[in-house]
Amino acid sequence: MSKICRFFSVMVTLLLMLMIGSPWVHAQMKTPDTSSLNSSITQASSSQQPHPFPFPPVIYPNVNKYLIENHIPPAHTVKDRRMNTLPKLSYKEGTYKGIIIHEVGEDNRTLPQWVDRMYATYDKAFVHAFVDANEIHLTAPEQFYVWGAGKKANPYFYQIELVRTYTFKDFAQSVNNQAWLAAYMLKKNGLKPTLADDHHGQGTIISHNAVREYWGGTTHVDPISYYAQWGYDMHQFLDLVRYHYQNLPSDKS
Repeated sequence: MSKICRFFSVMVTLLLMLMIGSPWVHAQMKTPDTSSLNSSITQASSSQQPHPFPFPPVIYPNVNKYLIENHIPPAHTVKDRRMNTLPKLSYKEGTYKGIIIHEVGEDNRTLPQWVDRMYATYDKAFVHAFVDANEIHLTAPEQFYVWGAGKKANPYFYQIELVRTYTFKDFAQSVNNQAWLAAYMLKKNGLKPTLADDHHGQGTIISHNAVREYWGGTTHVDPISYYAQWGYDMHQFLDLVRYHYQNLPSDKS
């Protein structure tokens, strides 16, 4: 009898051991080796290659065609009341001989913010006008030169800044305002539109980039890359200036 009891006791003990140990064994069988898993992920990530085909550039409509076909007029002109507080610097030849075309070079500022900033820091730089899609804002008297493109070119040019915009329509309207003002100021001074960028810096329309290249005294390259974002360039700008120039009254003053 005692042997039978001992046998059953041993059997019960073995069953209990199996019941207690089996979840641990089961867990060990089911749990993955995380070190090898992480290693596999790392290898997969490191072997991933960039997409071989970059996204194509956005193709915008022709800016000048859009403006002319839609008969888009220039915006209204505002003359800032603070302009007479700026330094009065006489041109080397008595008046301006051309127009320097700028763009502001930074995003996320409005035209009023750029104008206010200019007046706050005029001892470093200031220009004759700012334009955006909705306004032509005159900031300095045309009778005096400004500090916008380096000491070599400043005493010879009227200077216009283009504020950045974020839609095709706004870009078109803003560059339309810049071109109209350039045409207006050329005609007012008896100057015809020619592109200095193509003639070693000699001409009546010149980009800040061409000032850098041919006149010196500045390192800026505007408005070339900003124009290019919209499929635009200085040759198209010259065409637009000529369009406005031809349509201005001869006695415009």
